[in-house]
Amino acid sequence: MFRSTNIARIFPIKHCLSLRVFRNQRSLHTRLFGDRTERFIHGSLTFAGVLGGFVCYQQYGVKSLNEVNCQDIQSPEQNEGNITLYQFASCPFCNKVRTFLDYYGMEYKIVEVDPIFKKEIKFSEYRKVPIVVIQDIQLNDSSLIISILRSYLLKQDSLEQLLKYYPPITVRGSNNKETVEYANRYGIMYKQDFNESKLKEIKLERKWRKWVDDTFVHTLSPNIYRTWREAMEASEYFSHVGDFSATQKFLAKYIGAVFMYYIGKKMKKKYGLKDDVREAMYDEVKVFLKALGKRKFLGGKQPNLADLAMFGVLRGIEDLSTVEDLKKYTDIKPWFDRMKLAVETHQGAGPITS
Repeated sequence: MFRSTNIARIFPIKHCLSLRVFRNQRSLHTRLFGDRTERFIHGSLTFAGVLGGFVCYQQYGVKSLNEVNCQDIQSPEQNEGNITLYQFASCPFCNKVRTFLDYYGMEYKIVEVDPIFKKEIKFSEYRKVPIVVIQDIQLNDSSLIISILRSYLLKQDSLEQLLKYYPPITVRGSNNKETVEYANRYGIMYKQDFNESKLKEIKLERKWRKWVDDTFVHTLSPNIYRTWREAMEASEYFSHVGDFSATQKFLAKYIGAVFMYYIGKKMKKKYGLKDDVREAMYDEVKVFLKALGKRKFLGGKQPNLADLAMFGVLRGIEDLSTVEDLKKYTDIKPWFDRMKLAVETHQGAGPITS
């Protein structure tokens, strides 16, 4: 395992929501049962809430950037076996990164992160997922990870050099809180000139990658946890995709479903979705399909990064009724099946020139 002092940059990321438990007050549980039992109850509820689903949202925190020297990275083929992805299996942003790595045939190791203690990422100053470690360099933020690794596959710059092309910009929002943005979050660092047609393709890819993050992903949790039955279905499913004990799975299924049902309602209100959240999701899928047109993929004959992003956030819930309904009541199934084949057979593997 690499040392945290040898990290080139630590980026704020889009992350999975952890239900916060206030531990500073001496609660009735503590008075009745003692501190250890209080911590166990709170930890169990927190675990259930986190594992019970993947309510993910965009939040950019302010972190200091720690730039130190790091070794030059060799060619992707030589380095693929040294990629480690720290994830929650149920998080759509983590699934975006996995989809990218799978499509391009990049070998990697998965480390499932304990959603309560997060001991697997104790090396990291930033405590969210996804995190990718490639040799001694840590990358955060699913879209930044993808942009940097896609640029790296062009073999034009070392990873250390590529990091300089994604400078952080600190901004202050209307709530007077500072956040960190990246103007190049969706940019691929090509070092060549393109004709007008190729530039149009690049612009389209950026637009729809951003749309997945800013718009479509927010329709997921209100749909996955739309009803009590669906909340139970999702919580049971997510409790089995990670490496968890029988007790943790039980808590995730039953207590997690309660948490996530109400949080799904909160997300619906936060993002202004219509009362029929299924229709809201169908509407957004139809927007995507209109952009797709008669092409096999948004990228044309092969998937581009927007295709991978859209498929990635759906991939983790493929076995739930939400995606089953999408396939039944919209025209997304042919595209989805083509994407599934392309990703699972690593059709992006091989030399990349543009």
